[in-house]
Amino acid sequence: MKRGTLATSFVALTFLMVGCSSSKSASTPTTAADGGGGGVTIPAADGAPLSVQATDQSATAQSFVFDKTSIAAGKVTITFENKGNRQHELILLKTDTAADALVIDKTTNKVSEDASVGEISETDAGKTVVKTFDLKPGKYVFVCNIEKHYGQGMKQAFTVTG
Repeated sequence: MKRGTLATSFVALTFLMVGCSSSKSASTPTTAADGGGGGVTIPAADGAPLSVQATDQSATAQSFVFDKTSIAAGKVTITFENKGNRQHELILLKTDTAADALVIDKTTNKVSEDASVGEISETDAGKTVVKTFDLKPGKYVFVCNIEKHYGQGMKQAFTVTG
């Protein structure tokens, strides 16, 4: 191989390698856009970690899997992983109402979001979103409020301690 061709190949290879690497660190909030209601957010390195998975058992049965159901007040970084086969979301409701006692609107097949203190919006199947919330002490119910999902099992009581 001629010297000029070798040098050109080296420069091209170096450009490809640099172009494929990311200069963003894990402490810089970033969202990877995927054009489909999901993506991965890389959070700043603050907030107590909480892992939540959305799952589908059947066409009419869905649920959440939490790694814990209580956490200390303050910044909480939730990793929401949709392991189901359809879109799911995570709405954080601060309420003393039991998780299975929220009123379902007969027209929308959803519960009221009036007590919402935050949410991770509709997330496509197979996607993960990470978001940090500043949670106050109290009782919460986390729900998926996509039509019928709350009634089909997507609810979880959660406590934030003082």
